[in-house]
Amino acid sequence: MTDHPPVPGRLVTASVLMLSALTIMANATISPSLPGLKEHYADVDGIETLSGLLLSLPSLAIVLSAGAMGWMVDRFNRQTLLIVSALLYAIGGTSGLWVDSLQGMLIGRFILGLGVAGTMTLGMTWGADLWQGPARARFLGWQGAAMSGGGIVVMLAGGALAALHWRGAFAVYALVLPVALLAVAALQPHARAIAARKAERATLSRAKSDSRFPWAAFGVTAPLGFFFMAMFYVLPTRGPFLMAEKGVTNPMLMAAIMAAMTLASIPGALNYGRIRRYLSATAVFGLSYVIMGAALVVMALATGPVTLLVGSLLMGIGMGPSMPNYTTFFMAFVPADLRGRASGLLTTAFFAGQFASPLISAPLIALFGLAGAFEVMAVILMGVGAVILAVGLRGEILRAPVMA
Repeated sequence: MTDHPPVPGRLVTASVLMLSALTIMANATISPSLPGLKEHYADVDGIETLSGLLLSLPSLAIVLSAGAMGWMVDRFNRQTLLIVSALLYAIGGTSGLWVDSLQGMLIGRFILGLGVAGTMTLGMTWGADLWQGPARARFLGWQGAAMSGGGIVVMLAGGALAALHWRGAFAVYALVLPVALLAVAALQPHARAIAARKAERATLSRAKSDSRFPWAAFGVTAPLGFFFMAMFYVLPTRGPFLMAEKGVTNPMLMAAIMAAMTLASIPGALNYGRIRRYLSATAVFGLSYVIMGAALVVMALATGPVTLLVGSLLMGIGMGPSMPNYTTFFMAFVPADLRGRASGLLTTAFFAGQFASPLISAPLIALFGLAGAFEVMAVILMGVGAVILAVGLRGEILRAPVMA
């Protein structure tokens, strides 16, 4: 029998959405700062690789910690975990303002990743706990839009501050503190209710829970999520350098082009529930890859800021309904008492893709150049998308149960 928590009010909804808004694009906040940072540390050996590592290192921390964070979300006080995660996020994120050495910045970026692992896992788990059935698909669409909206805010704020000084973008990470305080206050009644239900289940049965983790569903969703992030994150990690090659060197303009991607993703995310009335989960996966591949082709062949903007908008259209698709598809298989673990493991898959992105693109850039690497990745994206669509024509990859 499925537990049905109280219907969330507007303040609760807003707090979960705002918490989610500071997750996926957290690493990319400093993307407009990379050229200035690279110039400042020009005398450091391997600065080309190290500058990219600053962007992707939080993902490694998330990969290493999100599974454990999900386990803790299922077992311990969520409010305490949220406070600790927010502090790690703020301290690690703002470290670029007050740490001078590149090694110190790398440590700060790792600490940021630990904080993001906590905030994202908590945001996904709350979304699955507080909304059920079609309402969950609708809310997770809003959550995807919030992630995109948050991406616009942090990218534009990061670009504006980076235009003043390359360190300026690091200040954006302080936004997590007021957001976390709001979430702690708004979610407190729901946290108590969930803790009470866990205690009741433990009292009624001394036996070990017979809930089984849906590894088959995870085996489908996780590789797709990894691939999605590895290809998508080429833009934040390599996009500024591609733009510079094509004559776009102003940090604010770079940030605006990348922010356009997140802006274009919002309608697809907001309308995800409606889209699923007409398209299967498999079709959404496949179409998103095809559109994202087309976006990389446009950017590779771009001759100036207008064409780069078109490519960025296409990328956003492709990714919009895709983000909520992973969570909605996977959570339909997950028992209520394992949602934290499921959120943590799905978070691991996403950020493993982010961390791997520059490592995957580096040999392609060495072989084909920056624009050529974008073209190769475009072909891979469209090929995988076509295969998934072909599979979808023969039926779903996995048939999900009725949403709980």
